[in-house]
Amino acid sequence: MLEKSNHKHNKTLGDPHALINGQAVHRCGRMRFGLREFSAVGSAVIAVYNLMLLLNRPAVLADIARELYIRARSPLGLFGARPLRVFRYFSAHYIPVNLDRDFNSFCEKFKEGYCGIIICKTGGIFSIPHAAAIENDNGRIYIYNRFPTAAKRYEFSSAEFAADKKNFIVGYYINAAEFN
Repeated sequence: MLEKSNHKHNKTLGDPHALINGQAVHRCGRMRFGLREFSAVGSAVIAVYNLMLLLNRPAVLADIARELYIRARSPLGLFGARPLRVFRYFSAHYIPVNLDRDFNSFCEKFKEGYCGIIICKTGGIFSIPHAAAIENDNGRIYIYNRFPTAAKRYEFSSAEFAADKKNFIVGYYINAAEFN
C-alpha cells in the first residue's frame, strides 16, 4: 500500500531526465521511499536511475522507487534499500549486472567501458548505506551522487580512490558496450 501512495506522490514531482547528483539538494529529494524522503534514504534508487541512464536505458525515477521498494526495501524503507537486494531490480529487467562484495576484486574487474553502482557504509550499525553510480570512461572514474549534498559528479584516476575499502559493502558492474 505504501508503495502505491508514494508512487502517486513521486509522479507529481516529475522525472529529472538527467543524471542526478546531490540527492539532498536536488528536487527529487522530496520524493518518498517508504516512510522517508529520498534526501535521507533514496541513494540506491538514484544510483539505479543513474546507471540506467549510463546504459542508455532510461527509466522513470518514480517507477524505479516503487519497484525497489517492493523488491529491496528495508523495513518500511527506514534505511533505504538493502544493498544486496538491489540486484533484484536488474534481474527483473534482464540486465546482466555482476556483483562483487570484495573491494579489491571489484576494482580489478571495473575496466574501461564499465559502469555500475557502489554501496558503502556511512557510519555505525544503524546508519543508512549510501549508493552511487560509477562509470569508467577512458580510464577516468566518474561517480554520480557521491555525497547527498554534492551537486556535482566526482572524478578519480582509478576505482581504488572512489570509495573507502573498509566501508565497502557491494559493487555492481556491467560492461556497457557489451550490453548495448
